[in-house]
Amino acid sequence: MRWARLKFLRGSRQQRSRIREWLENRPGVARVLRRGGGLHVTEYSLARGVALGLFIGLTPTVGLQFILLVIACIIFRANFPASLIISLVSNPFTMAPLYFGYNRIGQYLLPLIPFAAQPADEIGVEIARETLALILGSLVVAIPCTVMGYFGFLWAWRMLRLKLPYTARLDIDEQPPSS
Repeated sequence: MRWARLKFLRGSRQQRSRIREWLENRPGVARVLRRGGGLHVTEYSLARGVALGLFIGLTPTVGLQFILLVIACIIFRANFPASLIISLVSNPFTMAPLYFGYNRIGQYLLPLIPFAAQPADEIGVEIARETLALILGSLVVAIPCTVMGYFGFLWAWRMLRLKLPYTARLDIDEQPPSS
């Protein structure tokens, strides 16, 4: 067992050195990854990643989720892998029940919006009303889940007393001294 562990660690060191070398040759990519939280993993960037993944995963953004996750992770400095994994809460198996529930919640809340209480006499107005109900219902679910996901992750991190392993900081912008 120890042999397998040492073999794995040696392989991961080689992989890290290849990744480090690839990033040194591409400082623009390294800068974007560093800004987006992809290179520096902290408990807060992981919590932001969980929150963004929940928000985008629980809103009707199928087909745009990956692009929205990349943009949001760069803007909010969140961990992209965490957000990508958590956004899989909406997948082809869970999409229909989620959207049905969003629509029911939205239909319940729609009469409370003053401009949405008008009768629908055209098909376009009915489609717009159903879309509005879906979006309203998804936001009613996604916003509290996002807040609970962020603080719940931080709470669980502290209760379990998790520590990130020390990793050497990868400074791509600094040039080694030439001899």
